[in-house]
Amino acid sequence: MLITDNNLINVEKFIIRNSKRTIKFNNRFCIDSRKIKSGQIFISVDSDKSKNFNNIKNAIFNGASGFVSQFIFKRKDLKSSLPLYVQKNLNNIYHYLFLVDLRRYKHKAKTIGITGTNGKTSSILLLAQSLTHLKKRVGVITSEGCGLYPSLDSNEYTTPPIDIIYKYYTNFISKKYDYVIIECSSQGLHQGRVKGLLFDYACITNINSDHLDYHKTIKNYTDSKLLILKQCKRAILNYDSSLLIKNNFKKYRNTDYFYFSITSSKKKKILSKYNRDNIYIHNKIINLDKSKKKYFNIYSLLIICALLKLEHYSMRLINSSIGNLSRLLGRRQVIETKNKGTFIIDYAHTIQSYRDIYKDFKSSDHITTLFGCGGDRDPSKRVITAKIVDSNSSFSIITEDNSRTEKINSIINKISSGFKNKKRYITIESRKQAIKHLFINSSNKHTNFILGKGNENYLIKNNSKVKHNDIIYLNKLINEYES
Repeated sequence: MLITDNNLINVEKFIIRNSKRTIKFNNRFCIDSRKIKSGQIFISVDSDKSKNFNNIKNAIFNGASGFVSQFIFKRKDLKSSLPLYVQKNLNNIYHYLFLVDLRRYKHKAKTIGITGTNGKTSSILLLAQSLTHLKKRVGVITSEGCGLYPSLDSNEYTTPPIDIIYKYYTNFISKKYDYVIIECSSQGLHQGRVKGLLFDYACITNINSDHLDYHKTIKNYTDSKLLILKQCKRAILNYDSSLLIKNNFKKYRNTDYFYFSITSSKKKKILSKYNRDNIYIHNKIINLDKSKKKYFNIYSLLIICALLKLEHYSMRLINSSIGNLSRLLGRRQVIETKNKGTFIIDYAHTIQSYRDIYKDFKSSDHITTLFGCGGDRDPSKRVITAKIVDSNSSFSIITEDNSRTEKINSIINKISSGFKNKKRYITIESRKQAIKHLFINSSNKHTNFILGKGNENYLIKNNSKVKHNDIIYLNKLINEYES
């Protein structure tokens, strides 16, 4: 059953009538019973009736002023006289409600969605940085945080639920930001978290095997990524990503396609390319600082160049924005010490990102790698990751990395099975203790990789967050032992 205009109008009227009138429409309702605020309408979208009931009870406890549900409940069971509106197919209706709210604003910001296996967050942050350099106000919704770049609120999601997205999005629109950039995970796209938004640009950084614990097959994973092409005007795609390019894009007929590449220059629509240590836009050269080739992912720079070109910025301004990019915390971040060698901290957590980091930074005879693998995620990655680390490191330390509900020692044991020589690694469950061991036993000639967490401020254990940051803790050790 499709939601009719009358259905939508009736729900909208119910929300306006029964919520606090002092707050804006987009804040008058909520879809998460745990986060509902006093006076808000709770929209219970769960398809399971018992879960629906429990969520409503939780919303009552947290101060909801009314409910929208697709199930009929007796008031004596709810133990509440609060107003209840019943509407089928609620899994779609909240998208339309947010769109209704967006139509209230005359201002339109250029909206950019970025997805891909690797490089999403880095590309977003660097693009936001380059646009900010060009005097534009940029709203960002990403795993690194949400808000006006660079002042971001913390965010626990890669792609937040639709109510959080639209909360920030409407705020960006109301304050007349120039651009909004949204990180779109495969799960977020599959679950419809950005449904209803029309992207001026959609960018796919690459597609490699990942998240098969959720998607089950690489086809399902790829199809989820490609959903973004159904809701964009222009797409900027990685021509070097075989899993991406082999797809038939003709079914997305309303989309114009442009490409970036480091391997091909033959295709007419390749806007930005990397060749012989230089970036080109339509054969016009970008003055690329040599240091940026190592500290920045080249593909991220190509995305920026392609998008700025499509936005009609001059070569002078593009050169300026690329030339003024600053390094990102926890993304290929290099920390030099007096007596303990070099430390490279990176968010690398996919198979391809591990391969890339060693390719770009392998400059030492002695490399030590500290890493782990996430719990409740594709277990097949653990052995493959271990083999990559083993073949590129002199020694390794296996430790925790967001174990979630899994036992840390179980994850570590699986990783250990990927090493050929048992004398080439040790296991230390505590990440802090592992970093401390790495630091104390390092010397001037050592290069040390600390991979997996980047600039994240937490570890997830038993589905609870424990405060921890690799960069902060390493700097604490440096100050303690070298000051």
